[in-house]
Amino acid sequence: MKRKSIHLAVAVALAIASTSALAQTVAPTPAPAKTAVGPTVAASTVGVKAPVATAATASNAAAREHSLGAGRNVALMVVGGAAIVIGAIIGGTGGLIIALTGAALGLYGLYHFIQ
Repeated sequence: MKRKSIHLAVAVALAIASTSALAQTVAPTPAPAKTAVGPTVAASTVGVKAPVATAATASNAAAREHSLGAGRNVALMVVGGAAIVIGAIIGGTGGLIIALTGAALGLYGLYHFIQ
């Protein structure tokens, strides 16, 4: 019983640490969009149009290239936290192995998230 409470305390501490790290990230500010007023020639065309690269799509592509890449790292932290909780629920040697593996996975994701 004592072991399960320790595992649960570790799981809660890691979950809180990962959410606070995510909450401290800087949100990008969107650029003001220019919209055409009134009818345009481009709006009057009918049929299939080829995509045209505009300044907005180019800036979005540049932003994606220089983003934090948080998707994979956050996923690693979440899966690691879930493994810790599952290991705490299972208990015993098998649960301890799952929890330690989850902790390693979560710390690996946190390390790359901070970089």
